[in-house]
Amino acid sequence: MMDARKITVIGSGNVGCAISADLTLAGHEVCLYEMPQFKESLVPILKHGGIELLGVARTGFARLSKITTEIEAAIRGAEVIMIATVALAHETIAELCAPYLEDGQTIVLFPGNLGSLVFVKVLKEKAADKHIKIVEAVSAPYGCRRVAGQAEVNVRSFLKLNAAAFPAKDTNRAIDDLKDFYPDAFLPGRNVLEVSLSNPNILLHVGPCILNTGWIEATGGEFAFYRQGMSPSVLRIMEAMWHEKNAIFEVLGLTDHYPFDAIKRMITDPQVQLLQGATDMRHRFITEDCPMGMVSTASLGDMIGVPTPIFKALITLASEINGTDYFKEGRTMERLGISGLSRDELGKFLAEGHPQ
Repeated sequence: MMDARKITVIGSGNVGCAISADLTLAGHEVCLYEMPQFKESLVPILKHGGIELLGVARTGFARLSKITTEIEAAIRGAEVIMIATVALAHETIAELCAPYLEDGQTIVLFPGNLGSLVFVKVLKEKAADKHIKIVEAVSAPYGCRRVAGQAEVNVRSFLKLNAAAFPAKDTNRAIDDLKDFYPDAFLPGRNVLEVSLSNPNILLHVGPCILNTGWIEATGGEFAFYRQGMSPSVLRIMEAMWHEKNAIFEVLGLTDHYPFDAIKRMITDPQVQLLQGATDMRHRFITEDCPMGMVSTASLGDMIGVPTPIFKALITLASEINGTDYFKEGRTMERLGISGLSRDELGKFLAEGHPQ
């Protein structure tokens, strides 16, 4: 039996509940935090004092050590803070956490979407005296669903994922530390940029949603998105997107951990083909993956001189459909505080934490 660790999980959605229950059943002391505006999500968990875990993970009732909407109480004394929110919330979470962080704590983002750089920027301004380790993974280690309105989550699968620390020189040490919770889940990526832009959702979600707008709006998403929606023409657009992204990777000496052949195999998996897609055009497949993945890719391409016309066309269409300027609101290199770096400076910054 490993030593018990003190963990705070931020976010009470599918992944946050799975982490909280699974690691509690593994013998760790887990606090689950949710932002006050989403406190209704905690009501059934507070009523029962914990979460029922089903599926392929550890199963049973997990009585959590603390369930709270008070960020200071959640952060105090935690060794590891696991953030399981949408990427859109990263800046807000960083601002909330900054005053209460303690030296030696580790922040882990599931998924990352370059959220590590968001945290670095906020902490530089608000907690520069604190020594905090930051790690991000391409996704979360669970394929899971929380039962709506219940203190119950079903884990359908465990995933092997790439992860990296910022700076990358700390990656191996960070992954070794995470082995206390997930012995075999994480493989080291070259840096957080490689990990973030390897996220297959960048290709799987926005483009196919835009190209299936009629289906989505006519049926409310009641069609087999990954079977019926991935027609040969849609796959050609996705492959063109992958080539644009891979051109960026080649310039920066990075490796895409989900090459297009792997994505095509993923789509043909019988279990994946049963999954429903977006239910409307304001689904998170667009409202998160466009500004947090597509825009980051196109912005990085602009910075290093790699054209991304297919990405930009799809971002433009998504912006028009939703009446939102995703180019302006998205996670650009400028908003991350790294615009203007040369390729060498960018590599040095990601590896060492400073550009020179």
